[in-house]
Amino acid sequence: MPGRARVVVVGAGFAGLTVVRALRGRPVEMILVDRHNYHTFTPLLYQVASALLDPSQVAHPIRGVVRPIHNLEVRLAEATGIDLAGRRLLTDVEPVGYDFLVLCTGSTTNYFQIKGLAGSAFGLKDLEQAMALRNQVLRRFEEAAWTEDSERRRTLLTFAVVGGGPTGVEFSGALSELIRGVLTKDFPSVY
Repeated sequence: MPGRARVVVVGAGFAGLTVVRALRGRPVEMILVDRHNYHTFTPLLYQVASALLDPSQVAHPIRGVVRPIHNLEVRLAEATGIDLAGRRLLTDVEPVGYDFLVLCTGSTTNYFQIKGLAGSAFGLKDLEQAMALRNQVLRRFEEAAWTEDSERRRTLLTFAVVGGGPTGVEFSGALSELIRGVLTKDFPSVY
């Protein structure tokens, strides 16, 4: 596509996909860069974290999602910086030149400057965090099944959800459903 402007989009989340879909068929060359080869449907991460959905149900291959967009190339890389003067996106693979750069890098968990919280709490912004949270809940039940100490068991099975936004509320409900609907049957000795 010589002579066409090159648009580099960083991030294959909802915003990145919206950009490339809007530029579909336009006289531009697009490169979509993401560190993962899948798009995550983040509104359902709480269901992955509560073991109600399999991760494959919320993660879809980027190339399959954007296959109909013929003026787009997908590259798997992590953006590491921007060379503004050279008009290049720096990645962990190699730099990518651009005429226009669109950054759609998503959100991160805000720990509100509470020291130590990031190391002792679980976020719920991406698939890896959802899986880590899910594994922690299940691990706690496994540990509780092994202990005879009722106080230790109570401590192991005490969960705190911080945040009353949509994700916190949905996760709390899903966690309750998991515990009362599934785990009571899988771990009868715990109750």
